[in-house]
Amino acid sequence: MIVAQRILMLRLQATEIAVPISLHAPVEGDRCWECSFTIGWPEGERAAIVRGFDGVQALYLAMQRISVELYGSAHHAAGKLRWGKPGDGYGFPMAKAGYQDLVGEDRIAQVPD
Repeated sequence: MIVAQRILMLRLQATEIAVPISLHAPVEGDRCWECSFTIGWPEGERAAIVRGFDGVQALYLAMQRISVELYGSAHHAAGKLRWGKPGDGYGFPMAKAGYQDLVGEDRIAQVPD
């Protein structure tokens, strides 16, 4: 079950296309909780499952993984991906190891002064 969605925009030549992100509800497994997500890249959908000790951790780690996927993409590196105003970030939490990559509002919200 999808619990949250966000649409990013990707500039390709003279047009913009939607890049949908879907976050699914955490599901309890035998030894851990799992939370899946998808990113609808133009070159193909990226789907992943993230695991955590409980549902909250699985959900949070999935959002961090989405952030890593976005900031690690060639589209971000080329400056062609946006959510809202270009350069303001994507609104997903980043693991501390990735703070140096954050831009705009993402950096303001997550990186202590």
